[in-house]
Amino acid sequence: MIKLTAYEEEHKGKSVCFTGHRPQSLGKVKLDDLRLELSLLIQDAIEDGYDTFYCGMAMGTDIIAGELTAELREHYPWIRLYAVVPFVQQTQSWPGEWVTRYRHLMQRADETVILYPGYCKGGFLERDRYMVDRSGLLIGVYNDSPRGGTAYTVRYARKKGLEVKLLRPEEYKE
Repeated sequence: MIKLTAYEEEHKGKSVCFTGHRPQSLGKVKLDDLRLELSLLIQDAIEDGYDTFYCGMAMGTDIIAGELTAELREHYPWIRLYAVVPFVQQTQSWPGEWVTRYRHLMQRADETVILYPGYCKGGFLERDRYMVDRSGLLIGVYNDSPRGGTAYTVRYARKKGLEVKLLRPEEYKE
């Protein structure tokens, strides 16, 4: 576990992290409707005083939430976006579209945290713990599957006492 700084410990109550499924696990959803609802959850968090957002930079929900947060800075210039990357080669086997979106979002992030220089078993879960440990609110897209990184992150966030706000992808089916 990476130790929290005094600032991170003090700022937890104003920080949000994201979790959610990869594109293949979302299935056929009305992406515009899902994006709108996710954007509204992020806006609500900002209106409630949250100003720091941790994005795990994975394909799917993470990148979508990060993009929405970056877009919302036009209206809320004080919010900060942290890109939390488990290891440098995270995008190595990704489709080109997602690599492009990842790179663009990395450029828009206020800060980047890279946990490991290379692939590390458990690196994805370490990234999830890093974000949850620094946050007071988890916003996600979760299909209630008991397995996988999203399920782990939701359970860990609840165990740590975070407020958890989830969208269900099945509610946005085409």
